[in-house]
Amino acid sequence: MSEFIKAVSAAEFEEDVVFKSQTVPVLIDFWADWCAPCKQLMPVLHQLVDSLEGAVHLATIDTDAEQELAMSYGVRSLPTVLLMKNGEIVEQFMGVQPESEVRKLIEPHLKPVQKSTEKKASDDMYKALELIQQDQVSEAIPYLQADTSFEGKLLLMKIYSQKGDIDKAIETFEMLSDEHKEKPQAIIIKFTLDLIRLGKKSDDSELHSAIETAVSVDPVQGAEQLLSLLSRSNGDRKDQIKQCLILAFNLIDDVKLVSQLRRKMASLIF
Repeated sequence: MSEFIKAVSAAEFEEDVVFKSQTVPVLIDFWADWCAPCKQLMPVLHQLVDSLEGAVHLATIDTDAEQELAMSYGVRSLPTVLLMKNGEIVEQFMGVQPESEVRKLIEPHLKPVQKSTEKKASDDMYKALELIQQDQVSEAIPYLQADTSFEGKLLLMKIYSQKGDIDKAIETFEMLSDEHKEKPQAIIIKFTLDLIRLGKKSDDSELHSAIETAVSVDPVQGAEQLLSLLSRSNGDRKDQIKQCLILAFNLIDDVKLVSQLRRKMASLIF
């Protein structure tokens, strides 16, 4: 396999995709062994990436092995290909495409990317990622605190939220520049943190379970659990579930589905 192509696991995703995309665009190919169109597309992507000689890299994700990762990127059909640049998804397509169409899609993003001149920040990030891969997540925190990059702060917020330290996660969000606060990844994390924080104000185990599903498993499934709770609640509990639903809707990337869920919520409130 080419040096520009790698099969990536969830554990390697931050370093080999998100962090790498700061210096070179990365195509992310979500595929499965049983998917015939995936097998048609894969050699097309390999040939294209090899021909560009490092101007773009390719990360292949086996969705059978990495279901949670596929779910977190909203993959609903195979093959799905995303293009990540500077930590953000800038293009995507589904199904088999000829090389000419894929090339046309990614070429606008193949301008040279300026490497960060902050060597200390880069060293801190690499050390943090190394510790995380060794399951030494707590030890990685000081390095992420020292790192000044947007990606470092995103990863730090995720770690704080996983540890249940929502206040520190929100403090880290507030440290972001106004520009970074408007980036899609930051907005999603902020909605997630607000949802978790809202749940912590209640001792309702059913509400906690629904929020945990929305945050850690599937936002759609979590929203449906919240709607079920809403249908058999009243008073203060009903108001709290409504607030949770509004936040959970922001974690769902299917606009049409969100509209349907909002209508269902309205029918249960009025």
